[in-house]
Amino acid sequence: MVFWYWAAAACLLAAAVAACLSSVRLRIRYSRSGKLDQLVVIVHALYGLYRFHVEIPTIRLSKTGLSYRMKEQTEAPAAGRTSSGSRRMLINLRTLRRLRLAVREMLVSVRELKGWLFEGLRKIECTRYRMDIRIGTGDAASTAVATGLCWSVMGIATGVLDRFVKLNTHPNGKVEPVYAGIELSVVWEADFRIRAGTALAHGIKLLPRLRYGSALRKAFRDWRSVPRQASES
Repeated sequence: MVFWYWAAAACLLAAAVAACLSSVRLRIRYSRSGKLDQLVVIVHALYGLYRFHVEIPTIRLSKTGLSYRMKEQTEAPAAGRTSSGSRRMLINLRTLRRLRLAVREMLVSVRELKGWLFEGLRKIECTRYRMDIRIGTGDAASTAVATGLCWSVMGIATGVLDRFVKLNTHPNGKVEPVYAGIELSVVWEADFRIRAGTALAHGIKLLPRLRYGSALRKAFRDWRSVPRQASES
């Protein structure tokens, strides 16, 4: 009987070690063509045993604010569980005020939160980065100027990314001028990863920094309370 206890403990320990050594992978793809925007976020964890997929097929800016439909799908093949749903979201001035209040309360509730966040970002690796832009203004001279500006923006974006995360890949991309008409198309793709054990250890470092747990919970509720237009499952 004792042997089985030790065998079970060894299996649990091996599973915990394997989970900590696994990588959490994040893939982000944003595209814009004309007036259509699309954002796709895919998360893989525990060697693909957990998968999370978010898709925002349309993003619209109106007088009431920024509205979009978000489709979510969560898969856990090992547990035989799959869930999906969609909902409409709205971001307006009221939403931004709530987010600002939540951030302020979090900064008060956690000591040196900014330093902790930046330290955590530096543990994330970017393994793939690409941005393609097609731009045309209808005039050859202004299109050439806009093309040069886009190259500058791409260089600045790469530098900013390298400042916050580990850029372990060579950024790829191109800016293609369109002299025959008016066009603006953007495709941005990036892959990120972090060891699950590294993320867990960094999360534990947050506990000694907590000052007021009740204020932090209120900040989390304010952050989650984003106005929704409708919800579907």
